[in-house]
Amino acid sequence: MKRNYQMLREEEIQSILQKYPEWQRIQNGNVSHFYLERKFSSFTDAFLFLTKIAFVSESLDHHAEIWNVYNLVRLTLYTHDVKGLTKTDEAFIEEVMKPNFATA
Repeated sequence: MKRNYQMLREEEIQSILQKYPEWQRIQNGNVSHFYLERKFSSFTDAFLFLTKIAFVSESLDHHAEIWNVYNLVRLTLYTHDVKGLTKTDEAFIEEVMKPNFATA
């Protein structure tokens, strides 16, 4: 069953990118994605971050594409059902960027 997603307007996307400069906007064909690359001090810290990402993903029923090698994590985020950026992507970023999210 498809959910009713609310697409982000261009000014909302720009506001998110200004508020969270660690995130970037990338294009894959005609589809915009949010992208985060973060390097941690250790594999354990990276994996702790990814574990927290898993809980956010499940709580929002929204899952980023995840790439990890040792202490480097990359997240690519967009709403697959509508092939674009939605309020659900914004909610995901808001959760991930809360203070102390990436720490134990």
